[in-house]
Amino acid sequence: MKKFLLLFLFAVALQKQPLYSQNQAFPNAIHAKINVSDYGALFDSKPKLGQGFELGYFHNVSPYINIGLPFKLGLAKLPRTTGNTVTTSLDFVVHLENTASEGKLLPYAFLGAGYYLEKFANGHAQFPFGAGLKLRVSEYAFANLQLEYRKALVDERDNLQLGLGFVYLLHKPDPRATDSDGDGTPDVADKCPRVAGSTTAFGCPDQDKDGVADADDTCPTQPGPATTKGCPDTDNDGIADTVDECPDQAGTLNGCPDTDNDGVADKDDQCPTEVGRFNGCPDTDFDGIADKDDKCPTEAGLAENGGCPEKKDTDGDGFEDAIDLCPTTAGPVYGCPDADNDGVADGDDKCPTEAGPKANDGCPMAKDSDGDGFDDAKDECPTSAGPVNGCPDTDKDGVADKDDQCPTLAGKFNGCPDTDLDGVADPDDKCPTEAGTVANKGCPAVKDTDGDGVDDKNDPCPTAAGSYGGCPDSDGDGVADNLDKCPTTAGLSTNFGCPEVKKETKTQLAAATKAVQFETSKSVLKKESFAVLDEMVDILRQYPDYTLSISGHTDDIGDDQRNLRLSNDRAKACYDYLIFRGIKANRLRYAGFGENRPIADNNTNEGRDLNRRVEFELILE
Repeated sequence: MKKFLLLFLFAVALQKQPLYSQNQAFPNAIHAKINVSDYGALFDSKPKLGQGFELGYFHNVSPYINIGLPFKLGLAKLPRTTGNTVTTSLDFVVHLENTASEGKLLPYAFLGAGYYLEKFANGHAQFPFGAGLKLRVSEYAFANLQLEYRKALVDERDNLQLGLGFVYLLHKPDPRATDSDGDGTPDVADKCPRVAGSTTAFGCPDQDKDGVADADDTCPTQPGPATTKGCPDTDNDGIADTVDECPDQAGTLNGCPDTDNDGVADKDDQCPTEVGRFNGCPDTDFDGIADKDDKCPTEAGLAENGGCPEKKDTDGDGFEDAIDLCPTTAGPVYGCPDADNDGVADGDDKCPTEAGPKANDGCPMAKDSDGDGFDDAKDECPTSAGPVNGCPDTDKDGVADKDDQCPTLAGKFNGCPDTDLDGVADPDDKCPTEAGTVANKGCPAVKDTDGDGVDDKNDPCPTAAGSYGGCPDSDGDGVADNLDKCPTTAGLSTNFGCPEVKKETKTQLAAATKAVQFETSKSVLKKESFAVLDEMVDILRQYPDYTLSISGHTDDIGDDQRNLRLSNDRAKACYDYLIFRGIKANRLRYAGFGENRPIADNNTNEGRDLNRRVEFELILE
């Protein structure tokens, strides 16, 4: 017993070798042992040795606890019996051990409870406890030595057991360990597992080393991004130069910019800063004439009239049909005939062939000083000839000049025109072409679609009610949704409404710069880099509104252009790995800068080591 305890203490001192143990990464294990039992030494100092075997299953439930179900079957020499007796037991035990330890020797203590049978009958409870030692013999297997005392609830059945066996950790093989074609890309991520290729092209051949496999590359000899199927994209607008109408200017419309987002490229847009469908210009009245060239931009008209509607005069008498009382018969009195020229239309003239004043229904009277056909007695302007109760009517609108608020403009509203027929004369109407109300001085009532108290024309969010200048603040961080780059995640107003990157995260990003490693002069990731890049995956999931910028850098040894390509390929290798791990491409940006951005002196080995790096930065877009 003393020797076993000394061995146990010796094992505790050797807990520093980097090996696996049963823990959350490898929670399940099986074991098998050969047991030697003794039912005599505890009672009369005369050993009564028996033998048997044990099978069990164990599961890790916390950093210091494994639980298990061992089953035992054996032949025992029991007190007050002769010969061997078949014994069985099934226990529930708790192992107390440092499951986070990476040592080669793993000591443990245990206790539990179980049910014990003799000849598959005569059952009673027993309580096992003791200690053991695991010795690693391979990556997932241990030799196991265990000393156990079993306390029985019946007389003369307490016993000691010594077991020797093995423990095996159940595990799944690492898919990253297999690389059939030896190209540095694990088969699990290799789209061409039998043909060697580039890591950045998921293990497939890639002549131009642009990260797009030749089979999928529309331009296999010219490097280009995956977004353009491997073809060059000079302006980085996602449209290949071969089909980009503006290859040197980034844009979304066949590769060309469209500043006002009206569907007409700036190069063809006559009004590049105003939204419009007519050669890129607005046409408010939809008459095919752009507002900038339309003399009547709110009234549909003809090109020959400068965009204004044609004035219709069916009988050609100079009176527009709209105000002509006899639109199909020419005449001088409001468009009606006047045979005796007395200013009274024939339809109203009781003496159509004899000139007479209107006051006398067109018949002659005794005195007409101004000769306008109105008897002086009834002539409102006896010294000034005119057709309206004997008064002049310059604009021929039926309202005498003396009563006409617009004597030179024909109109029916106090003699003034009312284009939108809203009851407010054009001179007083602030919106003469839009029907409105008198209270709004001829303009329509204020429109507030979302009912938040901000007029639609002044509301940046006219269909979403909000108290921030007419916009909502969904995440309640004090930054309106239209200005918030993270509208569903509360953040700081000084950080565009997004949560600030934690100091420890920035430290982790800085550490990753030094930790990502590649094969010498290649863009092939070393296996030890996978864990570092997996940390980048966790960071991106922690900050869902951020984009990760990946930039590759080299020292100044070698050709400048080769260094630039190598830095870009290394940045893209990291980019491709993160996509393989489930990160969306729109959350990643990568670029190579070659030797152009050193952070240390390239004249020393230490400086060059620092300059060969891949940097990671969380950015908001």
